Parts: sequence; structure tokens; C-alpha cells
Amino acid sequence: MSGHATRAAATALLAAFAVGAAAADTVIYRCTDADGAVTFQNGTPCAAGQQQQRRVVEIAAPMPAYVAPTRPAPATTPRAPRDAPAAPSVDPSAMLAPPPPLYACRSYDGHIAWREEAAPPARCRPMQTVGIGGLPGMGAGQACERVEDTCEAVAADALCEAWDARLREAEFRWRYADRATADALRQAYERLRALRDGSTCAADAT
Repeated sequence: MSGHATRAAATALLAAFAVGAAAADTVIYRCTDADGAVTFQNGTPCAAGQQQQRRVVEIAAPMPAYVAPTRPAPATTPRAPRDAPAAPSVDPSAMLAPPPPLYACRSYDGHIAWREEAAPPARCRPMQTVGIGGLPGMGAGQACERVEDTCEAVAADALCEAWDARLREAEFRWRYADRATADALRQAYERLRALRDGSTCAADAT
């Protein structure tokens, strides 16, 4: 996937969450595949063969926009003697590291997700099975095919945009999760936010 396509994917994800936040009612689908992996989809039913839970959420108002924390003013450097050179000033943003790498991964059903690893675990794509007489549903078992996502590294000039999109997605999952998973999703969101805020992406947002 090219850098241009990656930026387009990031923009599409951001737009999807913006539309979901402005609507009066939002339909969230909780999808569980054959491996037990759980994904959340905004307004899109689960793929065939996945266990689906449908939830309608009333949204009173859009989530507040992210506001970067105010940086403290740098400490005043003591005045050096006249015969000594002045200490060079240090830009606080120069101390920040670049954002960690991200990969745009497309699943077999066309879903795009941001991941920190280039080779995520394989998925189980359901396969149609037949039972007695060669007909589906008559004693037919279940079978699936192991498939891998297609991942492409996000270009350096699009990393901050991709991290913002991933952070919004993680916050969305946490805020609209059930009680059983809310705490784990909150911790995942806070970890991602710490990574983003500790990078040059935070400086670019100020």
C-alpha cells in the first residue's frame, strides 16, 4: 500500500468515527471469529461465520477534541560571566522521539486496522462445509482457512495522522465497551496515548 493510500485509509477511519459521533444513535457490532478474536465495527454487520452482538448506543454529544497538555515554560538559565560563552538554548521538542512505526493491515474481508507489528497473527476465514447428501446444514461441521492480513508500513510523513486515527479508534472501543472488557480496553487506550504523547506527534499538535 502506497503512502498516499495509507493517508486515504487514515482519513477514512477518522471520517467514520466523526460521523458516528455526530449521529443520534450509533449501531455497534461486536464480532467474534472462530479463534475468539474480538473486533468492533461501527454500523457494519459482522462477516459470515462470526458471532455477532448488536448494540445501539445513544450519543448525547461528540467526544471532546483532544487537547495537548500545556508544556511548562523552560527554566531560566543563570546568566553566565561575561568572559564565558552563553549556554545554547534547547528546544524541548528536540528531546522527543519520532512516533513508533505503524502498519496498515487489510484483512481478508477488506477491513483495515492499524497495528504495531508487521506480521499480526493469522485469522481463521470460515469455509462452507456440507453434511449428509452434500447439503450444507445437515450434519455439517465447521471448518476455516488460516489467512494472514496484508500489512504495509505507514510512511513517515503520515505516521502522526495514523497514530491519531488509532488513538481515536481505541478510545471509541473503550467508551462503548461492555463492563467485562471496558477496563482492559481503557488500559490499552492509555498505553497508546502515552506512546503518542511522548513522540513528536504531540509537538506537532501544539
